[in-house]
Amino acid sequence: MIGMSTKLAALSLLRQRLTTSPDPHLSSLGSLITSNAGYANFGALGTAIGDFAPVRLPASSTIGTPGANPYIALWKLVFNVFGGDETAANPGLKPVLDRVRDLLDRLDDVAAAEDLDALQAMSGEVDTLNQIAADLSAILITIKGDGTLANLGIVPDVADLIGSRMMPASVKPNVGGGAGFPPRFWTLRELLSNRRTGRFAQRLWDRAMASGRDDFKAYALGWLSSWSLSAGGASAVASIVGAPARNQWWRSRFVGNYIDLWAYGYAKVGPRPKPYTDWPNLCEQELHNAVGIPGASFDPDQMMKDLRLGNPLGAPLPGEFTTFWLEAYEHVYGDMGDNRPQVDADRLQDAYCMARLVLWFQTSPQSLGCQANAPMPPTTCGGAPAWTNPVVPGDAGGGAGGPPPPEIDKKIKPENVICAILLAILGIVALCFGGWVAGGAAIAGAIALAVSAGTIDWDKFRCSLAWYRVYMFNGLRALHDVMSLGGLVHPYTPELSVDDTAVQLLSDIPTHIRTGDNIVLTRPMRERYPVVPWNGSGFSWFDDASGGQEEPPTWAAIAAAYPSGFLDDPANPLGSRSPFDASPWPFAAGSTSNKPLGFINSTDAMLAWLAAPGGTLPDHSLDGDRGLGFQNFHFVDDGWTNPVNIEPAP
Repeated sequence: MIGMSTKLAALSLLRQRLTTSPDPHLSSLGSLITSNAGYANFGALGTAIGDFAPVRLPASSTIGTPGANPYIALWKLVFNVFGGDETAANPGLKPVLDRVRDLLDRLDDVAAAEDLDALQAMSGEVDTLNQIAADLSAILITIKGDGTLANLGIVPDVADLIGSRMMPASVKPNVGGGAGFPPRFWTLRELLSNRRTGRFAQRLWDRAMASGRDDFKAYALGWLSSWSLSAGGASAVASIVGAPARNQWWRSRFVGNYIDLWAYGYAKVGPRPKPYTDWPNLCEQELHNAVGIPGASFDPDQMMKDLRLGNPLGAPLPGEFTTFWLEAYEHVYGDMGDNRPQVDADRLQDAYCMARLVLWFQTSPQSLGCQANAPMPPTTCGGAPAWTNPVVPGDAGGGAGGPPPPEIDKKIKPENVICAILLAILGIVALCFGGWVAGGAAIAGAIALAVSAGTIDWDKFRCSLAWYRVYMFNGLRALHDVMSLGGLVHPYTPELSVDDTAVQLLSDIPTHIRTGDNIVLTRPMRERYPVVPWNGSGFSWFDDASGGQEEPPTWAAIAAAYPSGFLDDPANPLGSRSPFDASPWPFAAGSTSNKPLGFINSTDAMLAWLAAPGGTLPDHSLDGDRGLGFQNFHFVDDGWTNPVNIEPAP
């Protein structure tokens, strides 16, 4: 499974080559992408749009109820906590972070100007800070529960969603004792990735060309780019995962996030040796803007509210576009009747909005923020106090202790208002990351101290603010690491160049995960490829896939290569044939072995086809299922067995 950011990176590389091509036809297509970037990038999301539909059907529905999408249910949980519901029990992490960031920015401005009057005027902020502290405490209870069996927070729901409920229907155990359900129980992404993939891409392209509309052409071109990339590259990702997404659905997303980060940095900056020091982090690239349709507004706060209330998320897509897309869907899949995911204009609108919202959460500094590089206090502040690391137990904040009151200049009256402000904000962070008792005492002391003002040591004030930002950074970095391990956000660039990363969680035991070349370099000599479907138990998706082998064994990659191999490397060691060429069932084999022939890179394949479009696109698996170059198949009688019993999908 190839992620959204990698697909956007591939289109960017294609646009660069098209724009600089000496062929007037190809260069005009580059201009088409540039002039209709929102539609082209939206198209480049390809089958990923199916991850986000349907939004408003009950995701808690059991298997047997078509249309349920546990991936949506997971994001609903995340956005419910992040956005909140405007109640004391669930105030939302984003509104609280917005208030804290605003306060810090204003305090920094006051400190820079050394404006004592302005600082004195902020003494009333203590009440606001008390509310923020209470809100953060409520958020933690929402996430982690209150320590009783009656309230375990959302963690059990998340584990259940990622594990058993998100198991693809095609391999899910059924009441008859076997495994597997027909396509009407699949998600839309699974159908678009594994049934009639070439025919759907071809229909979008043909209808767009016939329409004469540049926006439709740009969308279809983006979809073709995504199709070419996935047809040739998805099995390379599966080789890292240890199995296709069907069998390792959540490890596929976890690995895909690393591929996303590598591919985006490569496309944005260009080839670099490790440690990729000048490659950007995805957390600040604002890719939700890249897929923005002209004239469409984007309000994540309102969208999170609508998501919680079950309202439509908006209707940014013009009616002509939804008609265009749905016509292609009905033309290609209509004969399946009810034996397929159902799509209409409302579901397509919701899916587009949801995709943008997830991209915003993952790639905007206005969501969680980008905690890749720690803030640097002035050199005059000396070394970092111990309390600035909230993930270390004890007095550093993660255990029974908490951040102490800031050092008070002996020449300053102890009731100075600055002491009140600093005690308050330090107390808030203690509440956020574990030192609840110490944090509450600090805030209570802040209220008592906020009665008068005097002189102030501005240098110490600036240092205290700077160390507070370090403390906040460390806490949010720990939160990021948890979400990265959970497969919900991308890692940071340094993890691409080290083969083992120690992720420090809110405990004294770090988690070691295989990163670097272990997770971005294809692994052609894997044993037991592919492994059988994951049983969904335990937090094991960030380890190598384990278990028995799904028979017969297949090949997902024939060489060790970085993602540049399937993006734009002309010397791609992964193969030499084009995904646009006709392909026999089940795959095109090499002349001297039964191993499949690999594909050239997506950019060169696209350039060659666009120069002379023609023929019917083959129905490649866009998940690399069951391995390199496999055509769309289905399990006989819709049942997964081991060995598998497959035949060409109709």
